[in-house]
Amino acid sequence: MLRRGDRPKRRRGRLGRRGRSLLLVLLVSVAVLDSAVLAGAAVLHARRLERVTGTNAVTAPAVEAQRRTGAFETQIEYAALFSAEGHRVTSEVAWDDEWFFEDASSYNAELSHTCAVLSAVANAESSYYQQGSTAPAYAEHAFAALGFDEVCTASYRYRSEVLDEVLGVLDGTDVVAYTLATKRVRSSETGAEKELCVVVVRGSYGSEWLSNIKIENAEGDPDHLGFTLAAQEIVADLEQRAAELDPDVERSYLFCGHSRGGAVANLLASYADGTGVLATAQDVRAYTFATPNCTSAADARDAAYDNIFNVLNPADLVPQLPLESWGYERYGQDVWLPGVGGTSFSALSDAMTASYLKTMGTECPAELEDRATVEGFVSTVESSVSSFDELISPEGLVELAGACVQIDVLHLLSNHYPNTYIAWLDALR
Repeated sequence: MLRRGDRPKRRRGRLGRRGRSLLLVLLVSVAVLDSAVLAGAAVLHARRLERVTGTNAVTAPAVEAQRRTGAFETQIEYAALFSAEGHRVTSEVAWDDEWFFEDASSYNAELSHTCAVLSAVANAESSYYQQGSTAPAYAEHAFAALGFDEVCTASYRYRSEVLDEVLGVLDGTDVVAYTLATKRVRSSETGAEKELCVVVVRGSYGSEWLSNIKIENAEGDPDHLGFTLAAQEIVADLEQRAAELDPDVERSYLFCGHSRGGAVANLLASYADGTGVLATAQDVRAYTFATPNCTSAADARDAAYDNIFNVLNPADLVPQLPLESWGYERYGQDVWLPGVGGTSFSALSDAMTASYLKTMGTECPAELEDRATVEGFVSTVESSVSSFDELISPEGLVELAGACVQIDVLHLLSNHYPNTYIAWLDALR
């Protein structure tokens, strides 16, 4: 028989065994977690070494160019999210070498449409540079169809894999991926020749989204910091390439991109126009799409930047941010797509939705009420938050969250899709 005095000891023994079991589980969990962290760190370190040595990355494709000059039409294939089947679609575009001997400050609807498609191609190119992917090299094939004899997408290497995006977050880098293509163009009217360089900047991809909120630049620079860092990388690449070419050959530059890509293209063109940073540019054009406000420069609307065209959808929220009332805008001229209440909107809307259906194989999700929703959101934020500095305060973030709750942000993004812009531009050709 057990004595009463033994019971507490037995209880303590049971508690001790349970405690030891819990402690053992905890120690094992910590050991597993530590091992996972160490393994992850080792993988990331190995990836950094691969970047430095240029190993274990998808190599650039070899695509034979089609020598084409003058004016022509061709079809371009690319991947598009939310299309009906397979995410692979085709758009017919026009091209004319003569465009690059015309006034760069005069808006060209056909060139705008072609640049919108090329901007979608720049986004689609990312899938080619993922290990094990069977996606084609969309950019190389697109520019080959347009008669370009040199196409470079090297910047996509180490910037299209999930692991590289994780590194981007950890390292805090503001990288950019872009397609660079060159072609000798000749005027059929005068016989003059130019070396045309086209730069198409990929839109926000993976960790690149973080650069969108790096707005304030240092040392009084009015341009958006995240976009500026990306643009500076491209400028350095262009200057290095130009230094290896004949200095007597006139060079024409065309910059384009969608969303973040559009903002970077906007800054690229502004540097070539106003600061002389791109010293090799004798002739510059830019067509950007869904471009957010990217500068607080007082001279952003000066005539010097009239060769920059920012195509914007009034039902798209992204071009409204950061708010104009906070002092932000874009370089160049804004070209607004049709909006509810505008002249001929009904007929153009029908043509847009028909073009979207033909290309995407599904109905366009954008709705007539979206413009009013965007305008209401902007008005709500403006009335409660007076500046970007106030926005990033705790009170400002609460106000922003409250405004976002009142709208369907995911639905509104349908007005931001590249193919919504492409369909509108197709209707306006």
